[in-house]
Amino acid sequence: MHRFNTFSLLLLASLILFPNSLGAQGHRIEIQLKGLSNDTLVLGEYFTTRMVPKDTIVVDKNGRGVFEGNETFQGGLYLIYFSPAYFFDFLLGNDQELKVFADTSDFANSLRFEGSTDNRVFAEYKAFLQAKRNEIKAEQSHLSSAKNEADSSLVLEEQKRINREMESYMDRIEREYPDDFVSTFIGATRESFPPEDLLKGDKQHDDSLRYFYYRAHYFDRFDPFDIRLLHTPIYEGKIKAYLNRVVVQHPDSLVVAVDALLSGAKKDEDMYRYMLITLFNHFAESKFMGMDVVYFHIAEHYYIPDASWSSEEFITKLKDNLEKNKPNLIGQIAPNIALRELPEEHFHMAMQDSTIKKDPHIGQDFLLHDVHAPYTILYFWEGDCGHCKKATPELYESFSRLREKGVKVISVHVINTIEGKELWVDFVNEHGLYDWVNCWSPYSNEFRRLYNLQSYPQLYVLDKDKEIVAKRISPKQAEEIITKLMNQQS
Repeated sequence: MHRFNTFSLLLLASLILFPNSLGAQGHRIEIQLKGLSNDTLVLGEYFTTRMVPKDTIVVDKNGRGVFEGNETFQGGLYLIYFSPAYFFDFLLGNDQELKVFADTSDFANSLRFEGSTDNRVFAEYKAFLQAKRNEIKAEQSHLSSAKNEADSSLVLEEQKRINREMESYMDRIEREYPDDFVSTFIGATRESFPPEDLLKGDKQHDDSLRYFYYRAHYFDRFDPFDIRLLHTPIYEGKIKAYLNRVVVQHPDSLVVAVDALLSGAKKDEDMYRYMLITLFNHFAESKFMGMDVVYFHIAEHYYIPDASWSSEEFITKLKDNLEKNKPNLIGQIAPNIALRELPEEHFHMAMQDSTIKKDPHIGQDFLLHDVHAPYTILYFWEGDCGHCKKATPELYESFSRLREKGVKVISVHVINTIEGKELWVDFVNEHGLYDWVNCWSPYSNEFRRLYNLQSYPQLYVLDKDKEIVAKRISPKQAEEIITKLMNQQS
């Protein structure tokens, strides 16, 4: 049952081709790497997690060289690469005239920068962070060898102390260098946790408090519309974490989140293009029920009108896909189709009389919306479909547990030929499916278009107002969803 995988674009090539220079001021990065001689260095910039080469130079016999040009690079995280053993990343913010020194015999400890507050602070921060990580690692080994609860408590308190020191260090950077990119970058890497005074007593283990605080403060230090952060490896992970862990996983909540991200990103053409492609692909590839609502919302309101980089052929297919799927998305009122119900006695008589079994005129016509029930399972299937032969008895088993709650099954056999009717009647008789609304549409295939039916079986769950609350799920999942919804209402 493929929903829209055909339209799952991975437009990475177009992403890395965005123009990203700011013009006028220029850049000059002087390099002196002791131990190198007449070697080639590559300067690259990050575009999210991908490294894009910007320039190359050959250093002289003393390891000296200069990357320079008239364009001011887009702020972000950059990388200078010689070999897998010799490379380092650095920040580019407002300081784009800087000097870099290192000795390849002790690369990590000798690396230093001149003329760049961002990188001086960044280097000190990384050294501090590594030292604290080593302390935490040592404490973890103490924890594994703790002999009693008192020893464990002491170790845990020491780890908390180290974490507080790390937080204080980052707070100091943000206070002392508020206008430098290093503060923005380090801030974006931080997570928001409730202050300790909110987690006292019974609230110490309150996961809901932690979640709501995390959600409310997610963007305190991470600005999703700062184009410089797009040029760092942390950006995409932060956006995906927001969509997957912070926003409630319901189409309505996700649509609100998507609108906010896309509207905010419009202030920068490159940012908007990246955000639109990323969100479009993210929801196109989602395996979770209901995410097609978000996908088609993005398609209709953003991608189709704004994605000028896409081909006319793709946009035409997307419009067609939208038109086919929009009427039967979760949250929509199910299309009100006309069907013909066969009474139970017809199935019994058909066992004895093949003429009756073949008669297409027997039955009572009705409209889907005329069937009243707290929940309705609308089930499209074929009598000669292998998956249907397995799923249909499973659905009847689930129905047997839902019947007393007033749930109804509208079972639509989709083959509207005489041979199809015979298959259908035989299957109903074989499995005793008499207490369903057994129906078909002998003279029209309009239901296939309205429900975009391309494979079988297909199962929809409708509420009392015939709003689609679930679709394209298994019988067991339908039972679980209906039971949960009814329990919530009782």
